Amino acid sequence: MDIVSILTVAVRHAGPILLVAMGGLLAVKANVFNLALEGFMLIGAFASIVGAYYSNNVIIGILSGIVASTILIIIYAVFIIELKVQPVICAISIITLTGGLTRYLLNPIFGVSGRYVLSSELAMPTVHINFLDKIPLIGNILNGHSIIVYFSLFLPFVLYFVMYKTTYGLDLRAVGTNEEAAVSAGLNARRVKYTALIFNGILCGLGGAELALSVYMFNVGMTNGRGYTALAAIILSNSHPVGAFAACLLFGLAESLVVTLSTTGVSSYLLGMLPYVLALAAAVFPQLFKIYKNGMRRKKAQRQIISKYYQEVKQ
Repeated sequence: MDIVSILTVAVRHAGPILLVAMGGLLAVKANVFNLALEGFMLIGAFASIVGAYYSNNVIIGILSGIVASTILIIIYAVFIIELKVQPVICAISIITLTGGLTRYLLNPIFGVSGRYVLSSELAMPTVHINFLDKIPLIGNILNGHSIIVYFSLFLPFVLYFVMYKTTYGLDLRAVGTNEEAAVSAGLNARRVKYTALIFNGILCGLGGAELALSVYMFNVGMTNGRGYTALAAIILSNSHPVGAFAACLLFGLAESLVVTLSTTGVSSYLLGMLPYVLALAAAVFPQLFKIYKNGMRRKKAQRQIISKYYQEVKQ
C-alpha cells in the first residue's frame, strides 16, 4: 500500500468536497443552513459535462456548471427569503428535482441512460509545479492536481481572512448571529444572504465541475453523498473555515482508502461505510476526550481536597 499515492488521491478527492463545504459555510454564516448542497453540486456536475460536450471546451464546461448551480441557488434563495418557504422542505425539493432531472436529461441530450463519458481530451487538465519537486514527500502529494483543486486548498484561508478581517465578514457574522439586531443596526440582511448564497452556488458548481470533468464523465447520482459530507465538515468544525478544511481532508482520506482497499477484496458495503464511520468518529472522539479531561480535573481536585484535609488533621 503506497502511502504517497493514498495521500495524493486523498487531496484530489477532498477538493470538490472542500469547495462545496466552503460555500455551505458562507450560507451558514448568513443564517441559512443549506441542506441542498448535494443537489447544487449534482446539477453543477451535470451542466459542466453538457457544456463541455456542446462547446468541446473544458473552460466552457466549468462555467456551465457554475452558471447552472448559481441560477438554481438564486431560485432557492427567492423561495426561502422572499416567499418564506421552510428551508428544509425547499432543500429536499431541490435534491429530488436535481436527481430526477439529471437522470431524465441524460437520454435526450446524450442518448444514453445511467452514464455518459466524454472524450478524454476534455478531461480537467492537471498542473505540474516544478518547485514542489524539491520538497520531499509533500511535493509528490501536492503535485499533479488541477487548478481547481489548488484553489480549493487555498480557499479556506482566504475565507478565514474575509470572515474575520473584513467589513463584509463582520456583516455576514452579524446577520448569522442575530439577524434582527443586525437589521436594527442598519444592515441589509437580505443583501447579505443573497450574496452568501450566490457565492455558495458558484462554489457548488465549481465543485461539481471538478468532480465530473476530472474523470470526464457523468453518471446518475455522481455526487454520492459528497454534499452531505460537506455538511458534516461544516458541523464538525463549528462553521470554521480552517476546521472544515481539516475535516474535508479527513473525508478525502477516507475516500482514498475506499479506492485503495477496493482492489484488495474487502467488501464494497463495508468500504461504503468508511467515510461515515470516520465522520462519526470525528464527532464522538472530541466529546469523549472532553469527558475524560473533565473527569481527570475532578479527580485532581478531589485529591487536592483530600490532601489538604489530611494536612490540616496532622497539624
